[in-house]
Amino acid sequence: MTDPVVVMSQRNRERVGSPRLRVVLVGPEKEGNIGAIARAMKNFGLTDLCLVSPKTPVGDEAYRYATRGKAILEKARVFGNLREALNGAVHVVGTTAIAGMSTRNLIRIAIDPTELASRLAGTRGVVALVFGRESSGLTNVELQQCDIIVTIPASEDYNVLNVATAASIVFYEIFKLKTARAPRLEPSRQAVERLASVLASLADIADLPLHRKRLADRAFRNILAKSFASRREVSLLMGVLRRIRDKT
Repeated sequence: MTDPVVVMSQRNRERVGSPRLRVVLVGPEKEGNIGAIARAMKNFGLTDLCLVSPKTPVGDEAYRYATRGKAILEKARVFGNLREALNGAVHVVGTTAIAGMSTRNLIRIAIDPTELASRLAGTRGVVALVFGRESSGLTNVELQQCDIIVTIPASEDYNVLNVATAASIVFYEIFKLKTARAPRLEPSRQAVERLASVLASLADIADLPLHRKRLADRAFRNILAKSFASRREVSLLMGVLRRIRDKT
């Protein structure tokens, strides 16, 4: 049985720009899942939905689940086979819950959604994300149109995810990398040492016993490390503590 996981075709890879994502549902059997996927697409800024030989009409139930993704359902395209839905895609991502346990199973050699997102970063062109049937996922023939399978790690007791849940995870990982903020400016080690030195001087003014000073220094450094303080934050703390020290 195959179900959510991801596969990416590497043909014609270009490392410039950002990909345009096309979501392809093969043989969807439940209206609610179609609607839930449209909703998740709206959450993560996707708009292009394709249905391949759907087993159910897109009716009221799908629209109820879609909420603000209704416009995505209205514009969804329907195709008779997967190859037609993949037309124009330079990268193809397929899904399966069954990853290959042996390197001999070339169709199902797996990566996870985080690695998929990393591989897609900087690419351009249409990327097709293909999700299979709720009951049986994608067939081996369909997976052969993909080059890499990506499995979503889950409990060994029950590792088959609902297709809408799996789609949301994949969308999120790609969205997260695409919208990552610029790296925060971290303080230099010297700045942290200067700040710790100012605190130590305050401990001296407070006439703390030596062992208490050591504990206070360790506690202060732990707090700084856990807080991931920025360069600006350390500078502000330095200024405040210095003013306190100089007024005592």
